[in-house]
Amino acid sequence: MNALDTHEIVKELMAAGFSDVQAEAVTRVVKKAQDVDLGHLATKADLAEAKGEIVRTTKADLAEAKTEILRSTRADLDKAKTEIALATRADIAEAKSEIIKWMFGTIGFQTLVIVGAVIALARVLQG
Repeated sequence: MNALDTHEIVKELMAAGFSDVQAEAVTRVVKKAQDVDLGHLATKADLAEAKGEIVRTTKADLAEAKTEILRSTRADLDKAKTEIALATRADIAEAKSEIIKWMFGTIGFQTLVIVGAVIALARVLQG
């Protein structure tokens, strides 16, 4: 790195119209800027490594999220399947009950008709 000639900078600034105080202040700022340690800045290798880590982490997070979604979806589907099965059983039991009521009602009505017919036939035959 080249050394900064602060005296030369002050002379140039004063020639451009800066006061002595202004020229020295600007030179100090330039000197401080030159002395800044840039060693802590990221290199291309650092950025490539960070990118690789981000990609690995993202892939792992996505895989974990996918697994959780699948597990949750399976659980929801199993719950829905169970609820549908229970509802279907209840519907079948209700339909069965209605059919049995209808059959007994029909058998009872037919029995009354037959008994009425037998009584009517017996009256006709006695008569």
